[in-house]
Amino acid sequence: MAFPRKTALALATCVVALAVVHLGVPGKGLSPEVFGEAARLRGFWPQPTGALDARVPPRLAIPSPAPGGKDGAPAKLAAARPALADFLFDEGGSLDGFFDRLRRLETGEGAGQVSVLHYGDSPTTADLITGDVRSLLQKRFGEAGYGYLLVAKPWAWYGHRGTDLSDHGWTISTAVGKGRAEAYGLGGASFVGSAGDASSHITLKDGAESAIELAYLEQPGGGTVAVMVNGQMIATVETAAAVRQPGWQKVALPAGTKAVDLKVASGRVELFGETFSRSQRGILYDSLGLNGASTTVLSRGFDTGVWATELQHEQPSLVVINYGTNESGFGAFVDHQYEGELRLAIQKVRNALPNVSILVMSPMDRGERSGIDEIQTMSTIPRVVAIQKRVAADMQCAFFDTFNAMGGDGTMSRWYSGSPRLVAGDLIHPTPQGAAIIAQIFVKSLMQGYDGYRGRAASATVAPVVSPETPQVRTTQAVQP
Repeated sequence: MAFPRKTALALATCVVALAVVHLGVPGKGLSPEVFGEAARLRGFWPQPTGALDARVPPRLAIPSPAPGGKDGAPAKLAAARPALADFLFDEGGSLDGFFDRLRRLETGEGAGQVSVLHYGDSPTTADLITGDVRSLLQKRFGEAGYGYLLVAKPWAWYGHRGTDLSDHGWTISTAVGKGRAEAYGLGGASFVGSAGDASSHITLKDGAESAIELAYLEQPGGGTVAVMVNGQMIATVETAAAVRQPGWQKVALPAGTKAVDLKVASGRVELFGETFSRSQRGILYDSLGLNGASTTVLSRGFDTGVWATELQHEQPSLVVINYGTNESGFGAFVDHQYEGELRLAIQKVRNALPNVSILVMSPMDRGERSGIDEIQTMSTIPRVVAIQKRVAADMQCAFFDTFNAMGGDGTMSRWYSGSPRLVAGDLIHPTPQGAAIIAQIFVKSLMQGYDGYRGRAASATVAPVVSPETPQVRTTQAVQP
């Protein structure tokens, strides 16, 4: 009998991830020695990784630079500049548009909400790192809501800070490992269900959310979804339409809503996710992680037209591309194909959102055992980081060097042997304490860059930054593909 490899991988991944999620509460139990060491190393790490996907994508040629600009990127906004902060680079000024949105949000000049889309792998499926980043940014700039959640749990450990999700009866598909472009929601997943069977129950930590926006697939013969609060139906969402395309409907929530139910009321529907928001100024920080994901999810997993429509609907001010650890398990892929996949992923985002800031976030250190008690850095990790930094500069994106910010070579050995441990036994996934440290260092670096931008913008010698004037508030009108 053939060894059930896929089943074994799935079970192992579940055990590891559940262990990580339940290891502790972020920030509690940290000894000064461990936290001090992480801070001394500029402790950042973020790019967690997902369960390793053993399928190597087919070879993809590296695109040649487009005429008139590097890889089709817009002309440089400004001359090359030094690092914005330790391990945060932005030679072309990509973050200036994002920083300008933050400035106007903070001063009350601009749109009421600023949205960030953070694509990543398995730690973001449990809202590790991203949950702490969201909290830190919202403390400074205001809480605009929980943001985007998937309709159901593709994995037992899927979660989102401040919410709890249970579901029943959905057929679930994700963009991981498919090797072909399909229509998924913003988060790379779709959920198909029928009346009398499929439902989801979302509990909310507080009653401050004022609206829920349901994202779904409009299609011929589509069914209806009931939105319920306290057992009472407050709205129905009709998904039937003449053509297949993404659709959205925003529903106001009664004051103090602590739980929402989504139930298929008639027919068959395909849902993607729901966004919880508040009627106040602030940050929306969407955690868009997929277990086992790699850069190929963005470069080849999404239907380009559908995804572009979804990106444009969200109207983000920043898109974070946070992969690399799963790729590091395949040396030949890293050396010969990875750069092409990364360039293609960035170009697809830029084509959909030509004036939006893009930040490439490197993977954290990844350890491997070289002896009974010896842990060393996987040799492919520095190569992945070097490719990311070069491509980000070439395509005029910002870059955060997670690997070197957390201490570089050998960091996983120190994080695993410290007390408390900052990484799980797989030498990949951070504990909640490790995730909190990473988020703090990442946000600190962003805020150093932001403060520097404010200083430059205030100087009479610096020309004002040209950024799109479209209000950064999510709309309820579907954008046609």
